[in-house]
Amino acid sequence: MVEGQIKSVDFKDIITKEANTLKYVATNIDYNQVLQVFNLIKSCQGKVIISGCGTSGMGAKKIAHTLNVVEQPAFYLSPADTPHGGGGVVGQDDLVILISKGGQTEEINKVLKICKNRKAKIIGITEKADSFLAQNSDCILQIIVDQEADDFHMMATSSTLAVISVFDAISVMIARNKHYSQKEFLEIHPGGEVGQKLKLNVDK
Repeated sequence: MVEGQIKSVDFKDIITKEANTLKYVATNIDYNQVLQVFNLIKSCQGKVIISGCGTSGMGAKKIAHTLNVVEQPAFYLSPADTPHGGGGVVGQDDLVILISKGGQTEEINKVLKICKNRKAKIIGITEKADSFLAQNSDCILQIIVDQEADDFHMMATSSTLAVISVFDAISVMIARNKHYSQKEFLEIHPGGEVGQKLKLNVDK
């Protein structure tokens, strides 16, 4: 084998690890926590604001976009900008979702304190129920994974995918609860192949 070339068996093993982790989360997550988060998002009278650092930040951006797709307005708040005036966007009717696997991320804890002072309701997404984030949030959603996909069990691979997947499910549940139609979807997603398929379905 050429140096640097990956083996197909290794590639499949990594993908399988992540797939198995999603099955693990689906089986072991506390559904009462999921339902509480679902109800808080669905009933939010203000903005849904999501923040995270590093890979969690990338996941937060994806979650915000998916909520927007089902017409549950949301946006990503940079933890770097928040203590430099960005926190002014947070109001008492808002719902803030903070993501930190270990629940001890310094930047996120600063965001948490600012949002609490602004009287926003806070959801902490973390593995650690005894962490600063969990202990200072109005409710928590523990997303615990059995493994990461890398050899050292350190890279935020399976864990980030799990957080995104959980919120994909919550977003679909919100869409179903709203009886969200393809016609409504087409109004905000007229572009690309998705828009073309929606238009064909709506025009039938």
